[in-house]
Parts: sequence; C-alpha cells; structure tokens
Amino acid sequence: MRARGHCPRCMRAVDLEGSAPAAGECARCGEPWAYRAPGNAASPVERCGFCGNRAFFVQRDFDQRIGCVIMALSIAAALFVGARFGWIWFTPVLLATVLIDWALALVIQPVSICYRCDAEYREVPLNPRHRPYDPHVGERYAETKTVRRMVE
Repeated sequence: MRARGHCPRCMRAVDLEGSAPAAGECARCGEPWAYRAPGNAASPVERCGFCGNRAFFVQRDFDQRIGCVIMALSIAAALFVGARFGWIWFTPVLLATVLIDWALALVIQPVSICYRCDAEYREVPLNPRHRPYDPHVGERYAETKTVRRMVE
C-alpha cells in the first residue's frame, strides 16, 4: 500500500509505503503529523490513516494538467486537419481523441482520496462504497480545506 498525506498546516506532501504506523514532523513548518495504518495492505481502506475520516472518493490516478494539454492538442489537431483537408475530418479527429481517452481510462488505476485531508491511497483494493467525487459531500469539508490552505 502506498499512501500520500499532507501536513495539516502547510499542505506539504508526506509519502509513505507499507502498512506500519508512522509519525514525524513537517520539514517546512514543523507541524507534527501521525499515520495510523488503516488495516492490512490486502483490505480496502475504511478509515483514513492521517485524519481518521471515513468519507472517500475514487478517481483515476492521472494528472489533470496533462489531460488539459491532451485536450488542447486534440482541438488544435482537429482545427489543423479540418482547415488543411476539409472540415469533414474535424469530427473524426476529435473522436480519435475520445478513443485514446477511453484506452487511457482502462489502463490507469484508480486511487482512493479522503475528502477531509486529501490523503491518497494507491495499490489497495477498491472499497465498493467509495464513489466518484460528490460535490455535496466535498462541500462539508471545503471550509476547513480553504482555511488550511490559506495559512501558508
């Protein structure tokens, strides 16, 4: 199991491997943090090891900035192909991008993320109760996240 938590004060990332408890202090701000393993590595995550929260969402482990670059390049390619070879080819180029996106979605593994502290859990079995991001649930934790990020 790989877990990535964040310092409660300055949001600096803390990367951990394995299911052993750990503790330390942030290298940037000196804030103490603690990690309590949420179970063994073969079981789904039920409780966050950093904050103890039970609310998680699931998303693909893919950098959104790369996705935006791919989208911009596909639109540019579609415009170029449409202007050069005829506008009938504009839509097929965009559809080819959709197929590439679906293939990436099949290959990239999902990650479970805590709503409260944004801790990420990789290489663990998915909990069937964890659903995609829900803005209504995320809104419950938005105020504390905003205050925490403004401290820096």
